[in-house]
Amino acid sequence: MPRLAKVPTPPPPGCVWIQEASRLTGLSVKTLHNYRHLDKGPKPFPIGRKLAYPIEHIEAWLDLQRNPAPDEEQARQSRPPEPRQLPRSQPRGARELNPAA
Repeated sequence: MPRLAKVPTPPPPGCVWIQEASRLTGLSVKTLHNYRHLDKGPKPFPIGRKLAYPIEHIEAWLDLQRNPAPDEEQARQSRPPEPRQLPRSQPRGARELNPAA
């Protein structure tokens, strides 16, 4: 049985392994795995049994987290606030007929 190399395999150029992506994003490795299955977060690609994250995907995802795009659907369905209505004042004659008011 061949021995495995003690030196870790370097990631492809312009990419990092999932452990380094975890450090760069501040998310745990488990969260990155979950995001991969939910189609969220930076997009990795598999190399053998490892996941490689392109650095530009990580940077783009981080920029999107800092400056989220407005939700078009929500903007279309939202309405402006209702105008403020002042309380109705009673006419003068009504006050004279109702002394309790």
